[in-house]
Amino acid sequence: MQAVMQTRSDSIPRALAVGFGTTTLMWLCSYAAILQPGSLAGDLIFLLTLLVLVIGGGVAASLDKGCTGAGRATRRGIEVGFISAVINLLLVGSLLGSGMATLWCLGLFASSMVLGGLGGRLAWMGGFGLKTTVDTVNWPGAFTAVCSGLTFLMLVSGGIVTGFEAGLAVPDWPNSYGHNMLLYPLSEMVENLESGIFYEHAHRLTGMFVGLASMTLCVVLWACDRRMSVRLGGTLILLMVIGQGVLGGLRVTGVLTFSDDPDILSPSTALGVVHGVFGQVVFGGLVYLAAVTSWTWMHGPASKESPGARAGRILALWLLLLLLMQLVIGAVYRHLAMDLAIEGSRTGHILMGHIALAAIVMLLAIINGIRGMSTPAGKPILHRIGLALLILVVLQVLLGIAATIIVLGRGPDDPIPAIEVVVTSAHQANGGLLLAASVLMVAWQCRLEKSQGD
Repeated sequence: MQAVMQTRSDSIPRALAVGFGTTTLMWLCSYAAILQPGSLAGDLIFLLTLLVLVIGGGVAASLDKGCTGAGRATRRGIEVGFISAVINLLLVGSLLGSGMATLWCLGLFASSMVLGGLGGRLAWMGGFGLKTTVDTVNWPGAFTAVCSGLTFLMLVSGGIVTGFEAGLAVPDWPNSYGHNMLLYPLSEMVENLESGIFYEHAHRLTGMFVGLASMTLCVVLWACDRRMSVRLGGTLILLMVIGQGVLGGLRVTGVLTFSDDPDILSPSTALGVVHGVFGQVVFGGLVYLAAVTSWTWMHGPASKESPGARAGRILALWLLLLLLMQLVIGAVYRHLAMDLAIEGSRTGHILMGHIALAAIVMLLAIINGIRGMSTPAGKPILHRIGLALLILVVLQVLLGIAATIIVLGRGPDDPIPAIEVVVTSAHQANGGLLLAASVLMVAWQCRLEKSQGD
C-alpha cells in the first residue's frame, strides 16, 4: 500500500470538517424552520440552529488532542464559528436586501464566533466524550466525507424541487428574478411557498454551498495529501460541481443569458434529466474520494488474496452500472410526467422498464449484501457495507411501491399532495444512498481483496 505523508498540520482540515459539517446541519434546520413560518415549531427549530453552532464549537474543542486549557478550547470553538460565518455570507444577502449589509455581516461574525467559543468553553468544562476517536481520523478524509453529506443534502433539496414541480419557479439564471442570486430577498422567497420559489432558490443556494465546499476541498487535498491520484480526484470533483451548476442553470434558461424574457428562454427537460443524474454521479465520486482518504484506507491492513475476489468485483461493478441506468430511467420518467405533464398511458412503458430493472438491481444488491456480510473476520467494513446494501434495497423497494401507488392515484389536475413529495423525494434520496453503498462496495473490495495474479 502506498504510504501517505501529510504536508500540513491536521488543525486546518479538522476545523474545516467540523465547521462545514456544523453549517450543513444549521442549513438543514433553517430549511425546516422556514417551512413553519411564524409557528412555535419554526421558532424552536431556529433556536436549535443556534444550538447546533454551540455543539459544533464543543465538538471542535473535544477533537483537539492538545486542548488542555480553557483558552485553547475556546479558540477551537471560535474557529468553527468563524468558518460558519464565512459560509453563511451566502445567506446574508437573502436575509437583507438592504443597505445594512455591513452591520449584518459584523453581527453574523460576532454572534457565530461567540456561540462557537461558548461551545468550546463548555466542552472544556464538561467534555463531549469524543477524544478517544481522534487517533483514527484522517481529517482531510473527514472533510471529504462532510462534503459528501452536503452534496447529498443538495440532492434531497433537488428532489423536493422536482417533486413540487418547482424547477422553473425562478425563470432566470444566474440571476433570480433580476436580482443577483445572493441578494434575492428572503421575504420574496417565503412569501408564497406554493409558488415553489423557496424550494428552487434554496436549492440554488445549497448548490453554491457545495461549490464553495468543493473549492475548499480541492485546496485541502492538494495541500494535505501527496497522492497525485487524490489531488487530481479533488480537482475533477471541483470541475464536475462547476459543470453541474451550469447544467442546472441551462436547464432553466436553455441559453446563456441574464435575461428573464420568456421569448428568449427555452427551458430544457433533457438537461433537467442530465442535471439530476449527474448530481448523483458527483455524489458517488465524492463518496469514493472519502473512502480513499479515510484513515482505514491509508493505514489499514494490506489486501489479501481471496478466491472469490474477481467474481465479487464483477458483481459489485454490475450493481453500480445498473443502478446508474436505473437512475437515468427514473429521472426520465419523473421529468416527463412532471415537467411535460405527459399522460401515464404514454409513459407507462418507461415506468414498467424502471420496475423491471428494479427487480434485477434488487437481486444484485441482495447478492452483494450477503457476500459482504459473509466475508471472513478482519474485514468489518465489507460486513457493514453488505448490511447497508440489504437494508437500503429493501427500503428502496418499499418506497418505490409507495411512490408508484401515490403518483398513479393522483388525477392529472389534482394538486400535488405533500405526502407524494415526501415519498418520491425519499425514494430518490434513498437511491442515492444505495448508489453510495455500491460505490463503497466496489472501492473496498478492490482495496481489501485481490485475486490470484493481481
